[in-house]
Amino acid sequence: MADGGTPAGLTESADQPGGFPPGTFVLWATVQVREDRVEEFLAGIADDARCSVRDEPGCLGFTVSRHSDDPLRFSFHEAYASREAFEVDHQGSAHYARWAAVAEKVVISTEVAFTEVVALP
Repeated sequence: MADGGTPAGLTESADQPGGFPPGTFVLWATVQVREDRVEEFLAGIADDARCSVRDEPGCLGFTVSRHSDDPLRFSFHEAYASREAFEVDHQGSAHYARWAAVAEKVVISTEVAFTEVVALP
């Protein structure tokens, strides 16, 4: 926690209460995983998520969720200080290369959306 109450990278401003600052680059991804490869998927994405948050100053958060109605469907919510932090630092990292190799074997389909946090009125 940066100030004793708010985790680093988060803001308590009126722009995004409890969320990421305006301008934050956000990746939303949903993947369908092969039934016989779920454990390999979980190990691979855990490595990518942990290393991203630990090793990349521009990674503000990385959450992996499992869909309650489909145990083979997972979503990622990744937040970066900038598009460059995602495209250069994240996608250029060794841990991302490890994840990409795992994903090639375990992921059936992927849906991705890129967004930017906006200031709320």
